[in-house]
Amino acid sequence: MTSHEPLVFISCGGTIEKVYLPSSGTLGFDHSRVEKWLTSARLAPPWRCETLMLIDSLEMTAAHREALAARIAELPERHIVVLHGTDTMTESAQTLMLRRKADQVIVFTGAMVPAGLENSDAFFNLGLATSGVQLLSPGVYIAMSGRIFAADQTQKNHAAGMFESTKPNGSE
Repeated sequence: MTSHEPLVFISCGGTIEKVYLPSSGTLGFDHSRVEKWLTSARLAPPWRCETLMLIDSLEMTAAHREALAARIAELPERHIVVLHGTDTMTESAQTLMLRRKADQVIVFTGAMVPAGLENSDAFFNLGLATSGVQLLSPGVYIAMSGRIFAADQTQKNHAAGMFESTKPNGSE
């Protein structure tokens, strides 16, 4: 059964939030679009969004992870979705495992292809994370590649372009 408790979406940037910047001819960040996406998806309230940072996860430092952990520890809400870059998502999620409140459900998600580009997995992953955060037991999870993994039992397979279990035989 789904929860009707408030959801919080925290953006850290990552590929999911990248857009084409004509001024530089590169992909980068200008502002978060998460609130627009959730409104367009007609996500039932209550929910809210926060932008903590907009960076590529390869630029994320221990100080960034501590800022994320500190912010989540301050939240009164129990159900939190973190939008994050995929390259260091597992590292950040594992940091949160040690710092979260015991009753919090935290689901990390991101995208292999930016939301604004063709063939993006962004909206599918965001929907998966939104559903998961309302149904899962307290803990820290990663919602990617059509599956939900415990944060300490997954890895990014760069060659395949997806996340996979680190447990034998892929058992969850």
